[in-house]
Amino acid sequence: MSSSLQTLIAAALALLAVAYLLWSWFGPKKKSGCGSTGACGAVSPEVKKLQARLKR
Repeated sequence: MSSSLQTLIAAALALLAVAYLLWSWFGPKKKSGCGSTGACGAVSPEVKKLQARLKR
């Protein structure tokens, strides 16, 4: 493989890595948590009952 082809492949890989890093830093963020509706599967039924009682 010629050295110019290796340089071109290395530059392309570096550009892909930079694009991936920029996308992960500045791209759309994932929503974490249960959201504003409170419909989270990780919350136990006891906690949901307590939250409903506290809202009243």
